[in-house]
Amino acid sequence: MKKTLQIIFLISLFSCSFIPENKGNTKIEDTVKQTPAKVEDTVEMVEESSSKEEKEIIEVEREAFVPSPFIAKILKQLDIQPVEVYDEFIVQKVLPYETASTVVVIPTIASLEDDGYSFSLNSYILVVDSETAAIKQKFYESNSWYSDAIRIEEVSIDTANYKVTDNKRAFGIELYYIGASRPNPYNSRTLSLFIQEESKLIKVLDSFETKSYWGEWDMRCTGEFIDVNKIFIMDANQSEGFYDIMVRVETTTMETFEKGEDDCDEKETTKKSKQLLKYANGSYEIHKKTYTLETESPCKLTVVLEDNRYYLKTNKREHSGTFLVKDGSITFEGLLTDEPKVEVQGAYYENEIVIQNYGNSMNPFIVFGECDDQKYLHLRKKE
Repeated sequence: MKKTLQIIFLISLFSCSFIPENKGNTKIEDTVKQTPAKVEDTVEMVEESSSKEEKEIIEVEREAFVPSPFIAKILKQLDIQPVEVYDEFIVQKVLPYETASTVVVIPTIASLEDDGYSFSLNSYILVVDSETAAIKQKFYESNSWYSDAIRIEEVSIDTANYKVTDNKRAFGIELYYIGASRPNPYNSRTLSLFIQEESKLIKVLDSFETKSYWGEWDMRCTGEFIDVNKIFIMDANQSEGFYDIMVRVETTTMETFEKGEDDCDEKETTKKSKQLLKYANGSYEIHKKTYTLETESPCKLTVVLEDNRYYLKTNKREHSGTFLVKDGSITFEGLLTDEPKVEVQGAYYENEIVIQNYGNSMNPFIVFGECDDQKYLHLRKKE
């Protein structure tokens, strides 16, 4: 049986012509790092693609989904008809550490717009017998995946060595998304981790972004682009019996600008930071460090560090931004002292932050005027 769908294809996707698509899995052992093409090459590629039509409606005639015998056995157990399945994203992979078991992803259609381009999917994540296709463990989530202007490009299974406990190893499901905007390119990859538990699968990490790329440019030369890559490292420390996950983050920022009348140049900077994922209340979460004043003060200064960002609050102000730790000091980027206007800095230890709040007649300054009852602000990490 054949069915005809009207599908809008974006012929001239900027992300296809400008961004090198990084579809390498983010694994513990390695990561694939891709940075933008040189500006001069990029401009040439975009100029070539810009001569094409932005959108083109094409009649696509495709065969109705006919599952393989292996998938058909699984659908029968789930009582799912082939017409319900979004077959483009069916994937399967034998577990290398348990070859009698195969991970299978079966998305079913929750909603589908008339244009065939926007849709939402239910997801079945399964572990089945590699020979008989009998379902061993199952995870189901309704309306879990959505695709439109930011569309789902790929679904994959990650079987890197995610040893989350002494006797449990997780596997990952990755989704790769790509944007349709040429002046605002975007793509990202997310990772969810699952463990096997009797007859069901437990999701212990939910859609954690392991790669992202976004930017803005004038479609000619001038712009800014940010590329973030993350690597997982299983840590020796445990939280609630699960190993912590150290995440190494590398953020590359590239600025492009005009050089002369007919040329472009670029400036690239890279920053490295870390995140810590700890298991709590049934799943992994980014660990937040909260620092409060050791001695009571009317200003009620509190600092929260999460990933490479800080969130600072007193009785008179709230501020957030990125922070930098180097050589035993911490700099709160974008947060200015009251007098003179320079970025706030302090001494940094794992469990303590110390900020000198004001100086003397030889070196006058004040950091937080509302905390003028204390010369040194000692902030301790809350356990």
